[in-house]
Amino acid sequence: MGAAYEVIEGKGATNYAIGLAGTRIIQAILRNEHSVLPVSAMLHDWHGISGVCMSVPQIIGREGVVKPLELPVSAQELLGLQNSADHIRSVAARLGF
Repeated sequence: MGAAYEVIEGKGATNYAIGLAGTRIIQAILRNEHSVLPVSAMLHDWHGISGVCMSVPQIIGREGVVKPLELPVSAQELLGLQNSADHIRSVAARLGF
């Protein structure tokens, strides 16, 4: 916690991390790596969550998202994920999506 503040203090910004993350995703696609990366995509029955884009561990290859990984989560974690999905849906609806 507070890593962004340490980066800002040392470098003055965190924009490099965004570029590095984007580069990593592009490499996984171009090299068809089937790497596991946390990326946002539309979920279809991921732990019962559907119809919303959320960042979860996904296998990334030449096709982009090959498939999400459905890793074990606790009941508390699942409740938090469901609450996040509901909040994202409500914000998207208010924006007309």
